[in-house]
Amino acid sequence: MILLRYMEKFTQTQPDQTPPPPFEISAPDGQIENGNETVTETFYFFRELLAQQGFTEYTDVNSAYKSLPPEKIMVRREDPRNVLKLLSEEGSYEVDFVGNDRYSNCVEWNPATDGPRNISNAYLEGYTNLNSVVTLIGMERNDTDDIMRLPDAVQNFHGLQRDGVRSFTGTVNKDRVLFINLRVPGHLIPESELTDDELERLDLYHEAKEAGSKSVPVMIHRSYLQNNLQTDDELEKAA
Repeated sequence: MILLRYMEKFTQTQPDQTPPPPFEISAPDGQIENGNETVTETFYFFRELLAQQGFTEYTDVNSAYKSLPPEKIMVRREDPRNVLKLLSEEGSYEVDFVGNDRYSNCVEWNPATDGPRNISNAYLEGYTNLNSVVTLIGMERNDTDDIMRLPDAVQNFHGLQRDGVRSFTGTVNKDRVLFINLRVPGHLIPESELTDDELERLDLYHEAKEAGSKSVPVMIHRSYLQNNLQTDDELEKAA
């Protein structure tokens, strides 16, 4: 419970099915600076917590995915406070629905055959974030899971490829988790945290914004794998 009490000051969590406010807002410079500091603090908190819990960081998420088992797993955008429960003394949480009002809330994904594109659907199944930090978890399937394929899980759903989306209820505990991703807008964290490629894309974003052109925030992705998922080559290097 210590972690949850510590995070009580972060109060800007968005509900799972309510769209968050846009990233581009009009505010005094001091207010924006304070907001950026809160985003950075939240990002650092999760990163350090995951390191303490035995997760290894990957700045290249595709490299992380190559270390995953070649089998179907469940991936869902998760309320960051549930991730805190997962990594605290509680160690688990329940995913359920109110009454019979089920909706798609995850993706069934095989990292070996589906590739990285299909996993992007998991980010669309929910809006929850904590101070603009989004968490995504990938976990092993369990025989006790209740997994349904709803009518919106089709190859072409209004232009979106959604044949992998599913509706999931069940218990999530740390032993099931294969990876946790953090996603954060690049313009809200220090540039020292970005790779060269991310810095180049961020420069283009700022140039477009200054020119008055349509600009889409650059999203920074970091993947964290349980240490027991490291490849043989990585283990040899570590030795």
